Amino acid sequence: MATSAAVLKDVPREGGLYRWYVLGVLMLIYAMNFIDRQIVTILAPYLKADLDLTDAQIGLLYGTAFAMFYALFGIPLAKLADGWSRVKTLSIGLAFWSSMTALSGLSSNFVQLGAARLGVGIGEASGSPAAVSLLADYFPKRIRASVFALYTTGMYLGLGLSLMIGGYVVATWPGSFGLAGWQAAFIIVGLPGILLGAIVYLTIREPVRGALDGLPQPCSPHPFRDVFVEAATMFPPWSVGSLKKLGASPALVRANLGALAFVTLMIALLTLGSEAILPPDRRPVVFSIGDFDVTSSLIQWLAIGIGAYAATSWIQAIRLRDPIAFALTVGAPAYRTMAAAGGILGIYTYAIGAFVFLYGSQFLAMGPEAGFTLGAISAIAGASGTAIGGTLGDIIKRRYPAGRMYLLFAALLGFTALTFVQFNTGDRQTFFVTYFFALLLLTAWPPIMLATAQDLVIPRLRGVAFAVQTLASSLVGLGLGPYMVGLISDATGDLRLAILSLFALMPVLLLLVWRCARVLPESERTVVERARAAGEAL
Repeated sequence: MATSAAVLKDVPREGGLYRWYVLGVLMLIYAMNFIDRQIVTILAPYLKADLDLTDAQIGLLYGTAFAMFYALFGIPLAKLADGWSRVKTLSIGLAFWSSMTALSGLSSNFVQLGAARLGVGIGEASGSPAAVSLLADYFPKRIRASVFALYTTGMYLGLGLSLMIGGYVVATWPGSFGLAGWQAAFIIVGLPGILLGAIVYLTIREPVRGALDGLPQPCSPHPFRDVFVEAATMFPPWSVGSLKKLGASPALVRANLGALAFVTLMIALLTLGSEAILPPDRRPVVFSIGDFDVTSSLIQWLAIGIGAYAATSWIQAIRLRDPIAFALTVGAPAYRTMAAAGGILGIYTYAIGAFVFLYGSQFLAMGPEAGFTLGAISAIAGASGTAIGGTLGDIIKRRYPAGRMYLLFAALLGFTALTFVQFNTGDRQTFFVTYFFALLLLTAWPPIMLATAQDLVIPRLRGVAFAVQTLASSLVGLGLGPYMVGLISDATGDLRLAILSLFALMPVLLLLVWRCARVLPESERTVVERARAAGEAL
């Protein structure tokens, strides 16, 4: 444990300019994160044309191929952020995912592009757990929602810039170096992140973990061993061995193997069901192993199945290995409800983000030049929505302990009404206006959820708390949302119907947000007490 003098020396001073520099750099990294992630949106029509892709494959590239590795690697890499240098974790991860984005531009088929997207997901999994944990140690609790709101504006700035840059490159690229416009776009947005990784490493200082909350905690003496131990809990056969080493009962081991069998069965059934509803020309074979054809549907459900089993196995392991982490996250009703709501919220965010330009090109005759308008809307509405949501959330919370959730509930009602208008109008101007205000309301949720999750755990669990959130929003939101819209579109031939079908889930989402509001105040008030009761020495 660091001495009191050392702790006080390294605590960031309130009002100091340096911590705002750190926030600015982390915002820029988050923007780079989403430029690299979201650029598939504006490139979708050209990827479909050049690589002969279906809407479901676009959803798979945008969502599942990225989401599975982003979510699964997010857990061990969050462990690394909680036990090692967050600055080093972030700088290395940034350089890696930026390199993989640039390599995406050298792809010539679905398999190559999908592999590069997996690499982007692995790299980006290191980013936000480290960044969120750093911010929580640079800024005091009373303004964290506002700080996280500013940080998450980087998401929408990145989304906007990806549409603008991608649209401009596609519209103006002269075909130099034998590259198509979409290939050049991947390379152009990927390369700057390598330089930014070096800037992070050289200019950002590592603060003492938990010092601002009066709970200074040291780094792990074996951070990389902790990462491998964490990863081993997620994948068979190591997952079963890990449970046994942790002292799991025979009943728990049987439950783990039962979950594996159930997931395997569901992969088969969902693959067969997806293939059955698709017309023959919408069932492309990605590659073959002997006489066995691997289709997009199989890849989708295999990825989701692996993610579902890994999440289940990890939760079982963490319950045995770190009962405090389990008690404050998955084992806590408020946190569990909030994470479930975040997963469903992700379905709307990612599915609409994936197909908004493809929809506009099909129904409103938009060309790549519309990327500037869509990008400006995404940047301004998204950044404003997160800033307003975080600031109003902090203000309302001071008067009502569950005020952030009530704000989110109201925003979702408005978002639903506006989105129905947006995807039923034949007028481009109305489409843009309703998209602006719908996005303004939808984007209130990231800072609210980030701040709430951090308030529900003790400092050493900040990275884990973010990783669990990411697991829900990635596997459910990113893993299911874009692919399901693409699948329904391919099956029905109607992208509008596919997008609007998402709103069958809205009653469930509203119920979860309301339930979270009911249990949240008591859970936040008793964080330290519940941690001590679970065995934490505080």
